[in-house]
Amino acid sequence: MKAAILYFILVTISIFGCKSQNENEEKGNESSSETIVLEEATNEDEEYFEEANHLEYDPAQTLYFSHAFIYSYGDEGEEPEEFWLYHNPDTGQLMYMPDDPMIKFVVSDTLGNYYFFGNDGHGEQTIGSQFIEWVANPEFYDEKLSYPVSDQYVSLKPTGKTKSLEEYNNVDGKPIVGKEYKWEFSKLSGDQSTYITEIIPVNFYQVYGFNKLEGDIRLPAVGFDFSGIFGKNQVITKFTSGEFELELVSYQFNPAFVEAGDYQYSIQQADGTWKKEAFPLLSEK
Repeated sequence: MKAAILYFILVTISIFGCKSQNENEEKGNESSSETIVLEEATNEDEEYFEEANHLEYDPAQTLYFSHAFIYSYGDEGEEPEEFWLYHNPDTGQLMYMPDDPMIKFVVSDTLGNYYFFGNDGHGEQTIGSQFIEWVANPEFYDEKLSYPVSDQYVSLKPTGKTKSLEEYNNVDGKPIVGKEYKWEFSKLSGDQSTYITEIIPVNFYQVYGFNKLEGDIRLPAVGFDFSGIFGKNQVITKFTSGEFELELVSYQFNPAFVEAGDYQYSIQQADGTWKKEAFPLLSEK
């Protein structure tokens, strides 16, 4: 782990407090037992959710996400804000809804591909893509290391403390329990601790990848990146640095659908032209 990564974390932690998404606050009022369908609103300036009473969908047209990560973040003494990430444990895919007039959804897969669902400015619904190589490339990740990783600049030591999510948050009936690690710095001062769990089946580097995309799309917690420090299977359930706190308040069954078949996916050819292709995350008809 390079010192530059640690320095980046310490510098960026002061700007974690970005604005929250109003739609996420509205979703927080929905029951976790209800199915949520994501659709385009008739008003272009809105997005809305409609309840459905079943889980039937066409995988050749629709992407399905069964669970939601709900994170709160903010400084001590201030009203915490939230961001949501939808998850399909079977495919490993994640979905994020940015506060952006051109992009409705961003979907990532376990290979490091990030797909942007939006419009091209001419009324066409299109899918663009970016590739974040280190999300899945084994050359950038040492499976033999024991994570979290310490070095000459920082030592992460287990405290023996644990913290569980609420009872209704579980994976296959097992509670989600985070174990605390204390950050001890050799050349810098700071009070930081992190709780992690390994029970949730997700490549968590996909989460960090949302903050590595080119352009304006970012998670509200812009410094949320511990690649090279914590392992890919280690989900952050709580991070505290000084007065700042980020916490996973829920990982719950909260189904959502994205009608990906309504969007056109194209690949740029060697001559610069674009060729329409079948969207790779949808099953063949």
